[in-house]
Amino acid sequence: MRLDLSIDDVPGALIVYDADGKVVEANEAASGLLGHSRDHLLATSAEESGWLITDPDGRRSNHNTHPALAVARSGDTQAGVLARVDRADGTRAWIQVDASPVRSSDGELRCVIATLTDVTAIVVRGRLNDLPSDDRTLADITDQIASARLDPEEILRIVTATLSRLRSGTWVASLITKDQRTVRMIGANDADPMVAGYIERLNLTADAATTVALRVIETGEPVLLPAVQYDEFIATLSPEVRALLASRPPPVRTAPRYLGVMVVPMRARGATVGTLGLFERRTSNPLTEADVRWLQAIADRTGLAAENAQLYVDATSRLDRLTRLRNVGLAVSVSPDLRLILQVILDQVTAGTDVDAADVLLLDHQDGMLSMAASAGFQFAANADVRLPVDEGIVGRVISGRRIETVTTSSDFSQFRRRTLFAREGFKTYRAVPLIGRGNLLGVLEVFNRTVVDPDQEWLAFLEAIASEAAIAIDKAAMLSRLEAVPPVKVRNPPPDLTQLEKVILGYLVEGVSNKDIATKVHLSPHTVKFHVHKLLQELGASNRTELARKATKEDWL
Repeated sequence: MRLDLSIDDVPGALIVYDADGKVVEANEAASGLLGHSRDHLLATSAEESGWLITDPDGRRSNHNTHPALAVARSGDTQAGVLARVDRADGTRAWIQVDASPVRSSDGELRCVIATLTDVTAIVVRGRLNDLPSDDRTLADITDQIASARLDPEEILRIVTATLSRLRSGTWVASLITKDQRTVRMIGANDADPMVAGYIERLNLTADAATTVALRVIETGEPVLLPAVQYDEFIATLSPEVRALLASRPPPVRTAPRYLGVMVVPMRARGATVGTLGLFERRTSNPLTEADVRWLQAIADRTGLAAENAQLYVDATSRLDRLTRLRNVGLAVSVSPDLRLILQVILDQVTAGTDVDAADVLLLDHQDGMLSMAASAGFQFAANADVRLPVDEGIVGRVISGRRIETVTTSSDFSQFRRRTLFAREGFKTYRAVPLIGRGNLLGVLEVFNRTVVDPDQEWLAFLEAIASEAAIAIDKAAMLSRLEAVPPVKVRNPPPDLTQLEKVILGYLVEGVSNKDIATKVHLSPHTVKFHVHKLLQELGASNRTELARKATKEDWL
């Protein structure tokens, strides 16, 4: 009995290749397994499949030849080949491939038939189960670090969140900032997210860290306290932190009687860049030295990743600031319009994420008042008519000290004449930079933030460079204004090259003396004087004696 079957009737995924490795047929099962449509598969070849041949553990194999091509070249059946494929939807799968040749009656290769089996679950489960528990955690964290964006805080957030899911407690990662003044802390507590948020909001200085953290940072050695009384641990905190805890108690219902504490250094290139630690209620499963070794391996990878991310962020920031400085320099060198230049400068100051708003106040030397010249980034219209005395509050300190001044406390903001504007805009940080040109005070550059910002020295140097460019533009504009106010210098034609006799005759002509009288005065004949007068008219471009006299008087030739 003859059965009419199609390739889709075959149980399992099947692909048919010609002798050159081009797909000539594929069933729906293969299409579903590979995550591509049948038409897409028919338009590809074995070389274009993108399959990665792997070993039984799912790692890249030394022999990465597609099984269909291997059959076509050798003529031998390929059985049990493991390949990793990437589907169109972004997921990844492992397949086992069995490929066999189909020959004609004369032995010529007609096609290659490949059957595919989905072994993803077996490969993934086998790889993880073959690893010790600690290694699985390290591998998982490493994969998540690799997929994180290049931002130090994002990396620390991912690591602490992952650890918090593995073991209950509060995980804290601290990263020393570039200027060594503050410690950025990232917390995670899967069971109590409010505690983690509370820790992050502390934003401590380097000297205010816990004694345990400082000990780890200074010595580079881990600290393990399997059981420490809660009150005893609180006593190790700095006075600053204890004051914060007293004014803003942690969001916990009841404080634990005992804590388990484990803190290890995060290291990168031989230096300690921060700490990674666990703070948990003491349980029947206390922390041990094995836990410290396990956490140290994680901390070292985390520290290196965070350091690399910080280097990337620094390089990106420097490039951005150099670009903004270049744009300002071009505006200063090309445009004579001061207001346009100042607007370009403020646009570049607020172009990044480090400043929310900015303005320039120019000094009027006649009355000693500062007036608004340009502004950018304000949500409400800035008061263009504002006029401030040079000794007004923080601005006065900037002018007298000729240095950058910063305000971050609400009590200082209340002393500003423009406190209503600041409150309406929601500013939390104010910074002013004096504009100095050739030793003279020209004005003030003000920058504002709606959050409390404590920038590093590189950013302050960038702000000073911007202020220098603004001062150059203001000084240049003032110089041009003074030049325009000076009356133009009268340009005189150079005196003609005359002989002494011609100068005497020209003088008499200016006085209106006749040719006859001139002849008598210079002891020459009237005919000779007439000759010299005619010559002067030609050389000096005058049509008559009157015009000649007027030109000589106007050009001051005598």
